[in-house]
Amino acid sequence: MDRDGADFRHAMQTVIKKLKGSNPVPVQLPLYRVENDGQNHGSSGTNDSTTSLGADIVAGTLDQSPPHGEFIGLIDIVHMRALIYPPGAEYLSIEDAIPTVVHLSSLEDKNCQPLESALDARRDLITSLADVDETMEDLYLHAMECEDDENNCPILSNISTSQIQSSLRRMTLSKSIMPTMCGAALRGIGVEPVLDDSNRSRQQKQKQQQEEQTQSAVRLGHPLHPSTLAYVFKVVHMKGRGGSGDGRVAFARVYSGTLKARDTVRVISPSGLAMNEDGGKNKKQKHPTERVGGMLELSGGQFDNLPEGKCMSGDVCALVGLKGVVTGDTLLLTSASTDALPGDQINGKKKKSKSGKNNDDHWKQYMEGVHLAGLTSPKPVLTLRIEANSSSEQSRLSAALALLAVEDPSLVVKETPTNTLISGLGELHMEIVLDRLRREFGLEVRTGKPAVAYRETVLFDGDEGVETDGFVEYDRTVGGVQLQGAVRLRLSPLSTSESSCIPPEDPLVTLSPETRAFFNMDPLASSDEIEHKYPLALKALLSGARGSLKRGRLGPYPLANLTCHILEVDSEMTTSPDTMPGAMRAAAANAITTLLETLKNDGRLVVLEPKMTVEVSVPTGRVGDVLSDLTTRRGTVDDVATGDDNTHAKSMVHAEVPLIEILGYANSLRSLTGGEGAFSAEYKGHAQQ
Repeated sequence: MDRDGADFRHAMQTVIKKLKGSNPVPVQLPLYRVENDGQNHGSSGTNDSTTSLGADIVAGTLDQSPPHGEFIGLIDIVHMRALIYPPGAEYLSIEDAIPTVVHLSSLEDKNCQPLESALDARRDLITSLADVDETMEDLYLHAMECEDDENNCPILSNISTSQIQSSLRRMTLSKSIMPTMCGAALRGIGVEPVLDDSNRSRQQKQKQQQEEQTQSAVRLGHPLHPSTLAYVFKVVHMKGRGGSGDGRVAFARVYSGTLKARDTVRVISPSGLAMNEDGGKNKKQKHPTERVGGMLELSGGQFDNLPEGKCMSGDVCALVGLKGVVTGDTLLLTSASTDALPGDQINGKKKKSKSGKNNDDHWKQYMEGVHLAGLTSPKPVLTLRIEANSSSEQSRLSAALALLAVEDPSLVVKETPTNTLISGLGELHMEIVLDRLRREFGLEVRTGKPAVAYRETVLFDGDEGVETDGFVEYDRTVGGVQLQGAVRLRLSPLSTSESSCIPPEDPLVTLSPETRAFFNMDPLASSDEIEHKYPLALKALLSGARGSLKRGRLGPYPLANLTCHILEVDSEMTTSPDTMPGAMRAAAANAITTLLETLKNDGRLVVLEPKMTVEVSVPTGRVGDVLSDLTTRRGTVDDVATGDDNTHAKSMVHAEVPLIEILGYANSLRSLTGGEGAFSAEYKGHAQQ
């Protein structure tokens, strides 16, 4: 609420508009301090009084534009109290940052604007709850029957705060409403009420879980399960803190069990579950074990060592000494034994197996397969070529980029003997990386022109795919070796999303039952078995198809959002088993290239470009200029929040613009708005160019 042009009323309207099916119900109103214009908005006095509000304090409403003033606090509609925060609360000590609480029922002036707005909002809150809650509806109708005149309002007097709280909780759990609050996190305004409500809900939920766990099995990952399961959600590097050479500190959340300093953990990485490139399974590399060197106590910006650190289920901890842990890894204790088999732990007691034998083998198999989903990073949309100022700094640059890539999974670094390429989610992402190289590592680098990550795809007719016209034959002599083969395949959409702008997905290659039978495959063989169990010719077939899908026909752009289904394979003309893999690879690539060329000639092959959701803060008088500029950049304006000239200094413009068109947009916006405009951009997806 401290942002320029912030409008609680408009925010509620956009939630209803953009989140289809949502039902936001405000439980707070913002409070502003305005310049006293001589009107009697409230009673005389200052906000230090607990029986009055200053005449310069006005509450925002849901039926009018917000007043032009400073956001200083909020009104709690449920408890009918005002919380007024001291100026500069974010810089004050805890004791001095405590807000002044004014109970509205004790106000001397019963006609002041904040009280009247709070009463109207409370009535609206009860009405909204009565629309979805039968219990509140009965209370509401009973109160309406008792209402005898316009001045008497039993709806507010007969329905208690506890009844409103109970209704809010029931309807929130049933997802019938969305209690909506306001605040300013950076200034510390409104944070306590959010934490109080969340904590109260969590305590009630934990009590309910404890009751339920007495009747059902507690599985791994449940807060009451004794075995340790933790998830690494962030990795940073702090010099002199990590104890692993590069200062690596891993932030983890413990879902179940307890994690202590000097514990030995098994690290399971989602990326490590994939097979090695040589086709073997290196289990030591797949599930390495590491020792927790220690824990850090987190207190604001201070990090102190905890000699006997312990992290319980539900808590977050900072671990040091883990050299190979990255974001998204799962941590399990290697000392775990048969005391907590999956689904066999009830009320902390171990169930014996029917055979009475030790369950160590079952536990080992279970531990091999347990891992959390990990982190899925969006595909990069912008690539930048960088180089160090001197050859002596190149090694430092490589080491710095390696550390940044560990901390930020969405940053992709590719190094060749001639250049270094970094790819990320947009221009701001690249600027942050370059700024960190300069501030944290003392590296000044030269940059090239940004390159946007385009993709290609096929325009399908609904869910129907396109097939080759029978077998596409390949017959060539390469290096004195004759390669012969034929492939029939079909391209179909990968997903059924109706949106025209979605993040691109890499193509998927599948095999039909006929193709599997040709290679004498098990019809139910998994992708891992295909890669490592069956002959080289099959792997060559898949490699040729995947490689061809990385090269489009409209440009050097990989294809996306489609499935390549290999229907049939024929290689009767191939006589030498040694030439079989090469023939299959070439035949698959040739079939895809031929089909894509046909689709290109038919106009069904298109280029996808990344689009950004842009939010522009602009002076109200310059909105027209900004809209015209966005239109010339092939932008689509979704919404313009323009307030009254008397109350709003700025307006908000929401639009979708191709990434290539807003490179360097900050300079253009400053020129258009006289330096008063600002914008933020977020990647939305790829759409047809």
